[in-house]
Order: sequence, then C-alpha cells, then structure tokens
Amino acid sequence: MFNKMTSYYENLKTICLSRRSVRKFAPKIVPPEDIEKIKTIAYTSPYASNRKNWELVVVTDNTQIRNIVDQVGERINDLKMKVREDLQEGFSQYAAHFTEFGTAPVLIIPTFRISPGLSVMLSDPEENVAKWERDNYVKSISCVAMLVLLAVESLGLVGCYMTGPLLAEKEIGDMINIKKGRNIGAIIPIGYCQW
Repeated sequence: MFNKMTSYYENLKTICLSRRSVRKFAPKIVPPEDIEKIKTIAYTSPYASNRKNWELVVVTDNTQIRNIVDQVGERINDLKMKVREDLQEGFSQYAAHFTEFGTAPVLIIPTFRISPGLSVMLSDPEENVAKWERDNYVKSISCVAMLVLLAVESLGLVGCYMTGPLLAEKEIGDMINIKKGRNIGAIIPIGYCQW
C-alpha cells in the first residue's frame, strides 16, 4: 500500500541530500515562474511571533549584481587595511569567497524588520531582552532562507546561503532600496550549475 507520508519524507530527504552550495553559475536565465515558485515556498516559513514582517528582494539585473559585488569588494579592501599585517593574507583568502556570486543570474535577498515586543513592555528595558528579540528574527529569517534553498534545489537550480557579503549590508541595502528599518538576512545567489 502507498504510504503518502513516507513518500513525502523520501522526496524531502532526496532534495536535502542533493543540495550543495554553489557560487559559480552558467549564463542562463532563471524563468520568472521559477522565481515565483521559490517565493511561494519561502512564504510558508514559520516566523517569530507568527509575524510576516519580512520580504524577499529579487535582483535580476546583471549590472546591479555586479555593482553589489564591487561594493562588497570595496568593503573587504577597507577592512583588510584594518587587519593586522600578519593576518592580512589569511583574511584576503577567506574574504575572497564573499564576492563569488557575480555570475549568478538572480540574487534572492531576504530582508526583515526587528519588531520589539517584550522590550517595549518593560519599564526598564534590558539589553539581553533586546538581543533575544533580535536573535528571534535572525533565526526566523534563516528558516525562510532554508526554504528558499530547498525550493531552488527542487527546481533543478543551485544556490548558496551567503552572509559574508553582509559586511557591506548598509551599502547593499542602499543599492537595492530596502525599506527603512529593515535588515538583510543573507544573499542567496541562484541559477544553473556551471558544469
């Protein structure tokens, strides 16, 4: 007899086991309907306090993607000058990965807003409560990002969850015009595998 739940589990297991982080992409356009499918799955994500105060910014313009890469590169160079001289080479090797999304045809950028709840109820706000609230939203946007990655894989696409580029979060936010008061959770480049 067909067991529907086992089938769901096996399908999900296959998707999870086949998913790899890929930062190099073939020069092939991702169909808009696939981007919409990814967004549909992402919007099923659980989220702190059941608030849906997040959104996905989708960037498909090659020039804008290149400008984001350049901005991240500039930020890395600025930081490198502040790194101890004996550690600069190691930092450069590590940070080189932060700009490896330039060949992606699509960037999916989850953004979120921290909505203070408990901290505004307290007569004497505590720092650890504000940190707890921020952490709740960071963890929640990570759930959204994971569903993006699983949806990407289910469609035969590849992607990568990247937080290194967020060293230039303010600059990226200005470039993509995110709403005031929002944070960027990650940059998720997606596309077709280069090989």
